[in-house]
Amino acid sequence: MSFFSGTIFSKALHMDTCVGVILPHDSRRHRGIDTLREGITAREKPKTLILLHGLSDNYSVWGNRTSILRYAEEYDIAVIMPEVQRSFYHDMKYGPAYFSYISEELPELAAEMFHLSADPEDLMIAGLSMGGYGALYAALTYPEKFYGIGCFSGAFVLRDLVENNDLVNLKETAGWTKDRIAVFGESLKMPDSSDLRLLAEKNAGKPKNPRIYMTCGTEDFLYDSNIRMRDLLSGLYYDIRYEEWPGIHEWGFWDISIQKMLNYFLTRDAVLFDERCGTFL
Repeated sequence: MSFFSGTIFSKALHMDTCVGVILPHDSRRHRGIDTLREGITAREKPKTLILLHGLSDNYSVWGNRTSILRYAEEYDIAVIMPEVQRSFYHDMKYGPAYFSYISEELPELAAEMFHLSADPEDLMIAGLSMGGYGALYAALTYPEKFYGIGCFSGAFVLRDLVENNDLVNLKETAGWTKDRIAVFGESLKMPDSSDLRLLAEKNAGKPKNPRIYMTCGTEDFLYDSNIRMRDLLSGLYYDIRYEEWPGIHEWGFWDISIQKMLNYFLTRDAVLFDERCGTFL
């Protein structure tokens, strides 16, 4: 297992940008040092996970706060961790085109630079909070590109964050007053193309919609909005699995969530990590 942290040039962003990359194949190549999970077979071109950070984080946070390096090796996957600043994964009004970078350019770079599989049947995208929104936004906009979406404590209240002044001064959204203007402009109106509800309704029933895995802690301040998103997607007959258990908006919860997502997508094993977890199918 190899872990690289550096910069690449993005045509969509017109600049160098930071990225973390985990590759499952190095000289050890599963020689008994770390065994693969049951049901996982090593591949010449591993499956790929694009893993997204939250509003107050950067590309390095998953590597610093979780054991994603170990999980990637156990499941024989590559992980690409990009940097998008506080863009909410949008092509900004006054700033770089981060949505184009994440959803279009990055999968191509993963295949060209690292010889990974970015084929639709091999490509997952996941994230926490702002990154949970970003994962669902990208995959509902381009459902033909991904087979799996992971949303952990997703920030599905973007319209309120853009248009409601009462929500922009919370400690969790510090600095967002200026950020939202940079993303959406002075009008502070979120376009319909960014509305996950409308995207979900538009794509409902399509044969190539990705599978969705969602989690949220029952004490998370975003819990109610996650329940509403779960109910919307379930009511539109998306292939969705939702799990919740006691927890708040923090990394211990997300470290469990990423393990459970990989277990679900890559082994189809419904074994729970915690007996307290509730399950919604």
